[in-house]
Amino acid sequence: MSEKTGENVVSLLEEHVDLAISTVKTLRDEKLALEAEIARLNSDIAQRDAKIQELENLNSDMREASELARLATEEERAGIRKQLEGLMAGLNEPDETSANTDELDDNAENELTFKANNIE
Repeated sequence: MSEKTGENVVSLLEEHVDLAISTVKTLRDEKLALEAEIARLNSDIAQRDAKIQELENLNSDMREASELARLATEEERAGIRKQLEGLMAGLNEPDETSANTDELDDNAENELTFKANNIE
């Protein structure tokens, strides 16, 4: 019996060793698969980071362009406002000039009337 028990113990140990070897191989395969998945995910993250950086740069460029366009529009409006003010001032000046001309005409007429009255 001791020989048979010894064989049984050896057989049992062999089974346990085989099971351990199988488990180690399975764990190694799973580790390799996980490492491949991690590498793929890291690559995806790097691509997304690059895309985010690209979009942030584009957003910054668009904000800068928008600000420049806004400033240009403000300058254009200021220029148009000055032109309108100049036109309005020009339109108001002839009224003052014509009022002065009318006043001069009235004075000249009065002077002529005065001279005519005094000559007679």
